[in-house]
Amino acid sequence: MNLDLKRIYHHRFEGISPRNKQATWQEIAHWILMDAQSLRGGNAIHRILDPACGDGEFLNACPQGMVSLTGCDLRERSPLLTAKATFHQGLFQSLELDQKFDLIWISNLLEHLRSPEEIQDFLIHCRQNLSPNGLIVIMGPNIKYCSSDYWDFADHILPLSHLTVIEHLISADFRITAVNKKFLPYSFRSRLPADPRLVRLYLNNSWAWNLLGKQFLIRAQIP
Repeated sequence: MNLDLKRIYHHRFEGISPRNKQATWQEIAHWILMDAQSLRGGNAIHRILDPACGDGEFLNACPQGMVSLTGCDLRERSPLLTAKATFHQGLFQSLELDQKFDLIWISNLLEHLRSPEEIQDFLIHCRQNLSPNGLIVIMGPNIKYCSSDYWDFADHILPLSHLTVIEHLISADFRITAVNKKFLPYSFRSRLPADPRLVRLYLNNSWAWNLLGKQFLIRAQIP
């Protein structure tokens, strides 16, 4: 029997204001998009894919109407996902999408997959759906810096560090563009409150990442 993720996530985020959480994601998404555009040599991002979009926190925080947004998820479409996004239900590795993407955003996903081989299949499918000069951006908990808390989540299966993910990307024939082994704190319940003003201040002061960061951020492109 599979885990009931709906119940788990309700418990995990209970007591956290949805409005504050989305405002926080506005700051994170803005930073990610500016960073991605810079790494793409200033080229604008027109098409964004989130292959495990959940409730759509990242896609909802992207500029509405200015870019094409696509989300995928094993679960049915969340009522919280923006109506501007195209949605596909199913296993991402099995989906046939009709366009290539300038940015593929992967947040807190790879550690939920069941084997290194499944990570490879996932990343290869990402590569097949990436446009020329497109960027894959992966954020996730870095077991090197959150080992005492890593297994507190029932759906964490694989222990991953930034070095593990880099090797997976290289195996899938990506070129590593930028790496931050410490980026955001571990979760919305970490020491940094989920407040958009503090998040903006945090993102603009990378020295703080070394103090509080427990998630890696890795960007890669097709060679």
